[in-house]
Amino acid sequence: MRSAMEYVFLLVIGFAAAELEWKFTKFPEPVTAPVGDEVTFECAVNVPGERLAWRWRPDRPGETWIDADGSSDRDKITTRLLVNIKDGAENALYQCVVWYGAISLASDPARLTIARIDLSRNNGETRVITAPLHNTVVLHCKEPISEPPAELTWWKEVQGVRQPVETPHGVLIIHNATTADSGTYGCTATNNLSDEHVELPERTYLRVQHEGNGGFRFLESEDYVGEVTDGILTVPVRPNGALRLWCGAVGTPLPQVTWYRGTEKRNGFRHDHDLVVHPFTAEDEGIYSCSVNGNALRRSWRVLALQPPYWEGVAYGVNASEGTPARVACGTPLGQPPPQVHWMLNAEPVTGKGIKAQGSELRFARVEKKHAGALQCFACNALGCAHDAALLTVVPVQISQEYSADSAKAAHIAYQQPKNKHNNRKNPKKKAKMVPPSRPTVTRMSDESVMVSWSNSSSGMPIRIFKVQYREVTNSSNGPWHTASSNIPPYIHSFEVDGLVPDRYYKFRIAAVYSNQDNTQGRSSPRFYLQRGGIEGPRAPDLIAAEPVSSSSVRLNWTWSSGGGVEAEGFYVYYRAVSSAGKYEKVTVEGGATRVAILGHLAADTAYEWKLQSYTAQAPSEFSKILVAKTLPNPTTPSSSTEPPPAPAAPEGRAPAALVTAGGAIGATALLVILVVTLLLCRRARRPPANKEKGSGPESGGANGYIPAKVPITITANPMHAESGDGGVEMSFLHNNNCGNTAGADDTLPRTRKNGSRQYV
Repeated sequence: MRSAMEYVFLLVIGFAAAELEWKFTKFPEPVTAPVGDEVTFECAVNVPGERLAWRWRPDRPGETWIDADGSSDRDKITTRLLVNIKDGAENALYQCVVWYGAISLASDPARLTIARIDLSRNNGETRVITAPLHNTVVLHCKEPISEPPAELTWWKEVQGVRQPVETPHGVLIIHNATTADSGTYGCTATNNLSDEHVELPERTYLRVQHEGNGGFRFLESEDYVGEVTDGILTVPVRPNGALRLWCGAVGTPLPQVTWYRGTEKRNGFRHDHDLVVHPFTAEDEGIYSCSVNGNALRRSWRVLALQPPYWEGVAYGVNASEGTPARVACGTPLGQPPPQVHWMLNAEPVTGKGIKAQGSELRFARVEKKHAGALQCFACNALGCAHDAALLTVVPVQISQEYSADSAKAAHIAYQQPKNKHNNRKNPKKKAKMVPPSRPTVTRMSDESVMVSWSNSSSGMPIRIFKVQYREVTNSSNGPWHTASSNIPPYIHSFEVDGLVPDRYYKFRIAAVYSNQDNTQGRSSPRFYLQRGGIEGPRAPDLIAAEPVSSSSVRLNWTWSSGGGVEAEGFYVYYRAVSSAGKYEKVTVEGGATRVAILGHLAADTAYEWKLQSYTAQAPSEFSKILVAKTLPNPTTPSSSTEPPPAPAAPEGRAPAALVTAGGAIGATALLVILVVTLLLCRRARRPPANKEKGSGPESGGANGYIPAKVPITITANPMHAESGDGGVEMSFLHNNNCGNTAGADDTLPRTRKNGSRQYV
């Protein structure tokens, strides 16, 4: 049980370092040794530990670790373990562990392999081989399980006596075979480390005879010339080892053998019946074939370069709050055969509810305090192990130590209080995530260029541009990442990378720049070998139609057939504006059965050139013919407004001409109306009143007969003018409109009426 101080110690260290600073500087090395030998394992760290220890377990799945007694130096940096190999010993794994307070780390485990020969897969069969005269006869032993690999020699039984036969590399080769070479043959296996000599139980009876023109055949079945894995004849080659293949074809007339790696011819040796590649490296991996007389007979091997595991990328420390999910990821495990990944937390296997390990990723549904410490991901195959490590820090939940009856009552009341819809807060909208682009697909374009294609999720944060990155990985020390200078729009998912060097291995990845100006990279591609020339591509497609679909898209139709040649895996579409002399944009259309594509994100009313290529992973075709298609123009929407366009601004200090003209017209009209109304009022005023009493009522006018209007009447020259407009004349404010004669009144004097709150035109 850990104390609170230990968790505080973990927490402080976790925030102090993003990566684990404690490392192993020396690992125990794998070793093969015979019974009776002594083996010493050694381990060292860069920072002295509180304690160093050893453990071991049998090399079988499901076994648990057992403590072993080692010896450590006083500086607590180096430790050693001595192992005596006794009779009955079995293959085992050995590992050292170092402690730093509550944190512990485990080294890469070293495999101790017992040198011996195992005949468990040798079934003791007897086979009869018939070969035509004067052919080259090649025969293999059924190789036993042995570590290190056993040395094989052949013998022939002559009159009851087994006579050794000179057999280089454990393969029986008889040139220009005759009837004298007929007989019974067998093999002996020798383990030079354990000094074991074992006679293999299989027997081969060879009969050399005259045959007519019977065609060509292989003398041996595939299980004698390699390992059949997943239905494919497979040959693994150890690091810095040699590849040796023998075709083993016979026939009458004598067969002519040609060797290929993929589609590239390789020179043969010794009558063209064997192929040697030494030293064999990862660059030499591939499919090797021997072809007899053209393609009358063919046998292929998948040849793999065995590699110990290693990690591409690094693991980073993670800070998580107690009770929340957490994810820890290492890089990408590489090696041949592909390594298996397992996880350890503080040097113990990671187990428990809610913990899920999936390859190089470890997920916690709910982090607990016990999960704090060093997490290690181990990648292991038959050649060894490699690991990476990260620190997981857990921030514990803060629990208050103050508690009283009042606080309990308040908590009870708060719990019993019914929820109010006004108190319910909606969950805030989740922040969009930066979803990285997919792992790219790489296809060869030429000796110096490749096409890189990818996809991206429609969800997540919007992407502004893509960037293509690549690096050379031919040697064990990978080169730096290079970034292509082009900014790729978010609707383009293909890009041609040029300037590469042939016969090299490369990796590619896609970086995305998002709307928040941040960026992230997708997973890198598998290693791609850029092969030099001599690769047959598919036939070119026939582009038959290019027609607009809208103002931003064009539909292409084409036909294609293999004509008995290489099958296409997809098509490349190239396009550019006719008015441009720049580079073509490129789009990848996956699927050899596709015959139509609609291309969008085009400019309206613009003519484009279009052409196609078909492709395979190793070569594109020639270009199709070029067609030109023009996108449709943008649809124009007529304006529904009836208002005239605004008048141009008048020069400063002058009234607009239209306003002056309108004012003059309105003024003339108003003057005419005033004259007419005045004339009518004067004529009415001269009529004798019918009843003088009525003149004194509230409706009567003044002494001069002027009757003011109760409601202002607006007169305007515009029949559509609103009452609140400015172009009218208000009759109630017309002055100098009294025409009756009144005693004492001088009609010759001007009369005025001022109104400070109204403006007239």
